[in-house]
Amino acid sequence: MRPCQRTGSRERQAVGREQGSSFQGLPRTYTQPVIRCPACGEQNSDTARFCQSCGSPLVRAAPAPEERKVVSILFVDLVEFTSRSDQADPEDVRAMLVPYHTRVKSEIESFGGIVEKFIGDAVMAVFGAPVAHGDDAERAVRAGLRVLEAIEELNREHPELDLTVRTAVNTGEAIVDTRVAARYQRGPGPRRRCEYRLTHANGRPARDPDRR
Repeated sequence: MRPCQRTGSRERQAVGREQGSSFQGLPRTYTQPVIRCPACGEQNSDTARFCQSCGSPLVRAAPAPEERKVVSILFVDLVEFTSRSDQADPEDVRAMLVPYHTRVKSEIESFGGIVEKFIGDAVMAVFGAPVAHGDDAERAVRAGLRVLEAIEELNREHPELDLTVRTAVNTGEAIVDTRVAARYQRGPGPRRRCEYRLTHANGRPARDPDRR
C-alpha cells in the first residue's frame, strides 16, 4: 500500500489561487448603484456624469429639503377594536370603520389638522405642518375633545355601531419634508396626505389615552 500523501498548506493555497483566478476583479455585490439617463433611459454607473449612450448630462436627484418644526400630533383609536374585529366579517368591519373614519377626519380638518394616516382603527393627525397657526397644540386638544363628542353623536345616529374612542395629544419637534408640504398646499382637488417623521417629542400627552 502506498502511504497517503497530504498536500501542504502552501500547495492548497496555490491551487485555490489558480481556481479562483477567473473570479478576480469581479464586484463583491450582485447589484451596483446606477443612474438612469433622463433623455434616453439608459442605465449608467453611479459615478458617471454623462450618459454613455447619448452623451446627455446625468441629473441626480437633490436631497429633499427638510425643516424642523414644532408640531402637535393627535392620536385617536377605538377601544377593544381588535377583539370586536377578530371574529367579524370583513364587510362588518368596513361598515364600522368607514363612518368612524369619515367623522373623525371631518372634525380634525375643521380645526386645521391634517389626517396623516389611518392604521386600522387608529387615526394619526398633524397640527402645525405644513402650515403653523401659533395655537396648534390647543387646536389638537380641542379637536380631540370634539372627536369624543362626535363619536357619541354617531352612536346616537347609528346605535348598532356602539363605538368607544380614546384620544391623546403630544407636542414636539419634527422633521418635515417641505417639498411634500409645498405640493400639499398647491395641489388642486382634495387634500393630499403628507408624510412626516416625528423625531422628538418632549411634551407629555395632553390627554390620558386610557381615559375616555
